Amino acid sequence: MKRFVMPVCQVVLGGFLLGLLIMPQFAQAGQRITVPVCAAMSLKDAMMALKSIYEARHPDVLLEINFASSGALQKQIEQGAPAELFLSAGQKQMDALADQHLIVKDSRCDLLGNTLVLIVAKEKHQQIKGFDDLVQNASNFAIGHPESVPAGRYGKQTLATLGLWGQLENRMILAKNVRAVLAYVDSGNADAGLVYRTDTLTLQSAVVAASAPEHSHSPIIYPAALVANGKHPEQARAFLAFMKSAEAGEIFARYRFIPLNTQPQPGNQVKDCGVRTWTEIAMRSDKTR
Repeated sequence: MKRFVMPVCQVVLGGFLLGLLIMPQFAQAGQRITVPVCAAMSLKDAMMALKSIYEARHPDVLLEINFASSGALQKQIEQGAPAELFLSAGQKQMDALADQHLIVKDSRCDLLGNTLVLIVAKEKHQQIKGFDDLVQNASNFAIGHPESVPAGRYGKQTLATLGLWGQLENRMILAKNVRAVLAYVDSGNADAGLVYRTDTLTLQSAVVAASAPEHSHSPIIYPAALVANGKHPEQARAFLAFMKSAEAGEIFARYRFIPLNTQPQPGNQVKDCGVRTWTEIAMRSDKTR
């Protein structure tokens, strides 16, 4: 039986032609500019929606979004982790980076607002109707760590204002981020907890029992800014501009965020993000849910 042997020239030619077919794909992939973004965990769903839209329109850009607590992200940026943009869930973390000249001063703006709500595990629906029922009926209580999680800091302020912090402190489950708080309560491993209203879109069995009283905590503001010494400031600034647009504002509102229109005060370097159109829409949308 004769064995068929392909001539060497055909093998070489076939490999060359295959290389020509594959090379454009590698070249195209290699031309994409990676823009690392650090974003607070509570922004995950909205940011993934925006990422999909933006990358479809800008095939040369790859948004690599790192989600974690704002405190953890602050430390990563301080330690030199790759980052072009920082979206924090609190002013404290952004202020700390500004003090170290680690953000681009004129890019900073207050992008979004949020609200804080009390959620209750399925087994406790009937026993915990609001904040007044916590001391008597909550055996444990989940909250983000106040030192590193902005939602935890707002939560501590709320409980302190209501005179509940001291009574609940020894029952606290301190979580690494706000999504972990939601998971504790949704799974029944915590009787109740404090999360952002935006996080409640993913609730499975837990319910929203009450909103934190007005003025019980500092305003919940999400500042955004370019990170200093970024490798791709032009692309990062373009994505930040997209997040300020009315279109992005509509998407943020869909996830229960409140796009902000902040008026800079004399001497204040925080700039107006320019999103005026969707603030009332977000608030009306939230009331109808």
